[in-house]
Amino acid sequence: MATLIITNGDSAADLLAAAGRDGEILPWRDVLHEGRIRAGTLEENSAERAAFLAGQFDLPVEEVAATFAERDAVMRRHAAFDRIELWFEHDLYDQLQLVQILSFLADEDRSAGVVLVQADDFLGHQRPQTILRFAERARAIGEAELEIGDLVWADLAMPTPDYVVRRLGQPLNRLPFVAPALLRFLEELPGPNGLSRTEEAALAAIAAGTAAPGRLFGAVLAKEQAAFMGDASFFAMLGALAFADTPLIAGYTPVTGVDDPRETLALPTLTLTEAGRAVLAGEADHVALNGLDRWWAGTRLKGRDVWRYERASTTLLPPSTGLQLHG
Repeated sequence: MATLIITNGDSAADLLAAAGRDGEILPWRDVLHEGRIRAGTLEENSAERAAFLAGQFDLPVEEVAATFAERDAVMRRHAAFDRIELWFEHDLYDQLQLVQILSFLADEDRSAGVVLVQADDFLGHQRPQTILRFAERARAIGEAELEIGDLVWADLAMPTPDYVVRRLGQPLNRLPFVAPALLRFLEELPGPNGLSRTEEAALAAIAAGTAAPGRLFGAVLAKEQAAFMGDASFFAMLGALAFADTPLIAGYTPVTGVDDPRETLALPTLTLTEAGRAVLAGEADHVALNGLDRWWAGTRLKGRDVWRYERASTTLLPPSTGLQLHG
């Protein structure tokens, strides 16, 4: 029986192979909480995602595009596999990948032989001797799960985040980690002070004395119930705060182009600027000071009048209208 195993990335794929899991193993390799999520075919999304990721992480675009093309070609021959196993974690990074895959399978009308191995711990933290314990939780994916994945993916691709907020009011319990992941994703929208939850946590940790970028990454991740952000994404975020028109951070050296990135990341160099202290205190607004131009799924956050999310009250704030949309 031919089996396709789809999982979140190379670490989990390598562990599953080392554990002797039979089948073709396909790592998904996409940071969907960054950059645009768009409507359209898998290949159309992949073309845009490859260009974004190459630019964001200074990678050769041809190589990234080729990796996506290889992945998508495997997905297009899904009928050659009697069984498809989806091995995914509970965090935002994995749940966005999961709903994209379920949406693809829904479009292909493929539920036969599809099973979800849903982990409540990080697959990459396992060992070959422990990772297969999650296989005991494998359960069949049916039309209900495919529909949820398809609807959530469509909501994410919409040009405004209120579709996601409304989806959270619908039953999603067939995929129990989707709702918490979407709630956490909403918290990456700018808050009233213009900072996402991750940005605010970074500034707060610097203010509390965590001055080395490497230690800062660990300190911020330790605040997460289900950590989802990789180090490259985190340091790109720090760079955006440090090199904005009105910087919020001083003392940050990009990890690219240095002799020893590990040594650079260990140096206690980070401080808050006067603007950073004011924004953290709620006395200034990062978006008003610097503007934005980034994507939150299908929503483009551009300029100084953008969608925001008030985390304490779980309130979505549309641009300029003053309306409040509660989650």
